[in-house]
Amino acid sequence: MSTLGRWAPGAIPLGVALVALLAASPEVLGEIAGQYRWVVYGLTALLAWTFHRSRVFVAVFWMAVLDSVVSQAPETDLMGSAGGVAVLLLGLLALSRDRGVTSRTGIGQVGASLVLVGIPALLFADSVNVDAFALLTLLPARITAWTGFPQATLLLGGLGLVASVWAVYRWKGPVERGVVWGQFAVLAAAHPAVVPPGDSLLLVTAGLVLAVAVLENSYAMAYRDELTGLPARRALLRDLDTLGGSYTLAMVDVDHFKKFNDRHGHDVGDQVLRLVAGRLARTGGGGRAYPYGGEEFTIVFDGLSKDEALLHLEETRKAVRTATFSLRGWNRPYRKPATPRSASDSSRKLSVTVSLGASEATQGDLPEAVLKRADKALYRAKKAGRDRVSG
Repeated sequence: MSTLGRWAPGAIPLGVALVALLAASPEVLGEIAGQYRWVVYGLTALLAWTFHRSRVFVAVFWMAVLDSVVSQAPETDLMGSAGGVAVLLLGLLALSRDRGVTSRTGIGQVGASLVLVGIPALLFADSVNVDAFALLTLLPARITAWTGFPQATLLLGGLGLVASVWAVYRWKGPVERGVVWGQFAVLAAAHPAVVPPGDSLLLVTAGLVLAVAVLENSYAMAYRDELTGLPARRALLRDLDTLGGSYTLAMVDVDHFKKFNDRHGHDVGDQVLRLVAGRLARTGGGGRAYPYGGEEFTIVFDGLSKDEALLHLEETRKAVRTATFSLRGWNRPYRKPATPRSASDSSRKLSVTVSLGASEATQGDLPEAVLKRADKALYRAKKAGRDRVSG
């Protein structure tokens, strides 16, 4: 999936909400927010609880609380002041990891959020403090005046965004990206130009973005192999059901994989599988690679004949053969030393080969039958000496 595609699930709800703010009347916005906000918050909390996304549960709980409090005091600028705190909270949650809501980590996140939210809540209980927070000046006014935000809100929000962007860079997960879009929605709700019920609509949008992130994350766990990064076995079964007409299936096996595991350990075996998966993922001709089980992989060529697929499989075989990785020695330092060390002192280069077998579908064939023929072709390749393609 492209970078744009990974960010789209969170961007779309926020974009729709911003368009609604510009196009819809306050009455319509109030009706939408009033009818659906508790459905969205409740559904998001339920998804977070079910799929053990403690960060999302804590985040949507506090957004629901903020929405409720702000809706009951529309005459104050509480949203403008509390919005920065909410964005900071989301950023800090992004830095932590998801666990079950009732786990030790989940309870710790709830407790930490109570402390972070509790102090501002006591301060903002007095409207005088809300006004003072909005007027707080930490930098020359000309630097931030053009944004329309109170400086304190910008500062807290900026810290929260930095934290969540770093979390996206570190973990690259759907929940981390969803938190970023949720922060933008909360910041938009905190802007002085957004008046009730627009702020409530944007908070609901933030909750919806997090619900989408939970679903996206659960989908990725089901259809993406964590070790290799390839589409998982379940994705293969789904895609095989959609095949029709002309297609070719290939089976791939890592040569002497058991020896790698026995000699170097399972960690090195995992490195081998990742290396092979990376090369298989670049197979030409539209070939889509999937882990099949153990050290075996499957490549699907939809719309290609066997002869066409064999050309691409041969290129893939060569790519795997020429790829190498370094085996870390027991005494190799984790930081690069100032003086280069000899290969015997630091690491050794290892390479791996694969055997491949391919079969083309004939009229009336089921994918299972084509896979069996590809597996027989793979056996012929291994019997002939390995590191070769058979059709």
